[in-house]
Amino acid sequence: MPSPPVPMAQRAITSPALKPFFLKTPVGMALPKRQRRHTLPASEFRNLTPQDAISVFEIEREAFVSVSGECPLTLEKVLSFLDQCPELSLGWFEEGQLVAFIIGSG
Repeated sequence: MPSPPVPMAQRAITSPALKPFFLKTPVGMALPKRQRRHTLPASEFRNLTPQDAISVFEIEREAFVSVSGECPLTLEKVLSFLDQCPELSLGWFEEGQLVAFIIGSG
């Protein structure tokens, strides 16, 4: 007699490609004696500050222009928002360079 089907949530993940990212060994952990040293963190998540406004604006401008050909956003608007509501933003930095961000609304 065949066994009853196992619900998807209870099945073991056997493919390394399907393994959740938090279960994978961090890159620097495989060879601890040969870790690369950084003056800045390799990956950092933090709230954006007014000092990040130029990078945020450049990323947004590129996205707007690629879609609509123009950018209605100004650097002053980005500066104002980050100055007033830094807690509504999160930036992802690679070696000190902003590579992605998310901004919410209050």
